[in-house]
Amino acid sequence: MKRKLVYIPVIIIITGLILTFSIIINNSIILTRIYYKIDYKGNVQNFESIIDKSELFEYQKYCLCRDYLGDVYNLSDKVYLYHIDRELIEYLKLQIEEDKTIFHLFPFYSHDFIYSLEATNESLIYLTYNNNSIINAEYVNHTEIFTARWGLYDLYDNNSLYWEGNWYLNFTFIPFAPNSSSTIVLNDVILVKMNLKYHHDYMFGGSLDLRIEPFLCFNSNLQMMFVYFPFTYSIVQ
Repeated sequence: MKRKLVYIPVIIIITGLILTFSIIINNSIILTRIYYKIDYKGNVQNFESIIDKSELFEYQKYCLCRDYLGDVYNLSDKVYLYHIDRELIEYLKLQIEEDKTIFHLFPFYSHDFIYSLEATNESLIYLTYNNNSIINAEYVNHTEIFTARWGLYDLYDNNSLYWEGNWYLNFTFIPFAPNSSSTIVLNDVILVKMNLKYHHDYMFGGSLDLRIEPFLCFNSNLQMMFVYFPFTYSIVQ
């Protein structure tokens, strides 16, 4: 009887140590899945200025968006649409840093984002657009840079197509397009591709995936010519 009484506390202690170490190891593994990566690529002149102008551009002030029904809004009126700017990047960094200080128990927890910005000099770009949206852009060899997708019903009442997405056209440098669409040649420009992938797994099956892929174009004087980014790719479960 005495031996049994001795064994019981020992078993409890051993079980407690195993659980404690398991929880600590589990948290250590989870911490490897809480991170962010930021990558800037570009061998162009004034690269730091291009980064600043790209991340500090006043998207909500200048950009318009067209939804799948063909309606046009100011970007600020659509709060569920995201764009990449310095404020968003710093906010996500802070969220990750704070998350690293929390002890996590849920074994499948993860929280990360990967952000990249790449700037290239382009001798020529073909831009197709009209006064109400950007349609697509191509490199000098006519390979696609991006193409806006058609709306849900594809046609207006007058049988003209419309394209979804968010855009800004600087008509100081780009002429108006009176027809349904026009294609112009942009010479000696800087093309900026931004890409942000955000992922968060939490609790029991809850998750959030977000992807934003804007395209920006500057002239040789670093003045914005156009901005295009598709509707945010986002999944919440």
